[in-house]
Amino acid sequence: MTGGNRACVVIDSIVNGTSSGGVRITEDISLDEVKALAREMSLKYSLCGLPRGGAKSGIRIPANTTTEEKRQILEDFGRSMAPVVVTGVYYPGMDMNCSSEDLRTIYKGAGINLGKITDTSYFTALSVANAIQAWRELARPGRTPLNVAIEGFGSVASHLVKRLPKNDYRITAISTLTGAVISENGFTVEALLSYKKEFGDDLVRRIPDARAIEKEEVLTAEVDILIPSARTWTINEENAGRVKAKLIAPIANVPYTEEAVGMLHETGIVCLPGFVSNAGGVYASSLFENGVRLEQIEQISATYYRTAVKSLLEKSEELKLSPIVLAEKVATKRSEARMYHSDAGYRRAARAGLDKVRLLRKLSNSARARNIVDGLRKLSVDIVSYGEKPTVS
Repeated sequence: MTGGNRACVVIDSIVNGTSSGGVRITEDISLDEVKALAREMSLKYSLCGLPRGGAKSGIRIPANTTTEEKRQILEDFGRSMAPVVVTGVYYPGMDMNCSSEDLRTIYKGAGINLGKITDTSYFTALSVANAIQAWRELARPGRTPLNVAIEGFGSVASHLVKRLPKNDYRITAISTLTGAVISENGFTVEALLSYKKEFGDDLVRRIPDARAIEKEEVLTAEVDILIPSARTWTINEENAGRVKAKLIAPIANVPYTEEAVGMLHETGIVCLPGFVSNAGGVYASSLFENGVRLEQIEQISATYYRTAVKSLLEKSEELKLSPIVLAEKVATKRSEARMYHSDAGYRRAARAGLDKVRLLRKLSNSARARNIVDGLRKLSVDIVSYGEKPTVS
């Protein structure tokens, strides 16, 4: 994305002839950022046992672009990647600043009338909440409310705060695009949601009984739990040494730099990878799209998914590895037999993509749902057994 180029698509891996990942729209998106996000999608799908590869796309659109200009840019983008979209090699989805209507416009440019779109915000919040609860059940910090800071109070965070019991958690710091605030006494969920609905990102300028701080200070606030929900690499070598949280449970993908991961692990801070804590955006939404009821998805998340997170935390402590490093190893091991990385493999998958996608669509919804649940159920086994030599009978 240099010179006159304003958009890119990165297909990190292909499984069953297809890949998926959202369209990120910002003024300054870079190719390196899109590559990192695409890789994270591969890890997420692999970890959850979902039969698709990881991809991502990015478009640079200035903030002062008119609605009509943005529509034309998105249609042009869809038209340019029609060959991989029409064949099912890449399925674009919603992401930062890409609304459902934006996504429809992209697909329209590719010549496809998009049907119903699942908003994954609720499902992402579901897994983040269960990941936090998994850590709390292992750490057993008592009944005192734990202080929480949220970097990027958006749609996922709005769902998340409703899932955190007020007797156990207290939101004391938040940030948005327009600023950040902190309150030692905490914000009520009702106030946060009411001001968010009325003022959007400007809630940080309107919510009472709050002290304004720099947005970067949310990451280093005196809290128990930090929830990054913004851009990539916001936790880096410059601020990692000042992070005070005991747990980092991201909504965002790729919130850490590689250097920060090592620094945080050395100081004893538990860091969950984004592709673990926000995995509900793919596994839970897939269950929903395959006909599983919301109450069943809630139960699956509270059992199989939460158990997998506990296993990850316990195994990482046993092996003296960061949960991020261990999760990457487990995801990579799960993907070795299924993913195509070579150019030849890509070409074969692209040629066969349409037939394979049609074959997958013939599977019943219940069969797909069972496969997803089986993948989550087996995840704990794969984590616990990682590094162990197979027994010989």
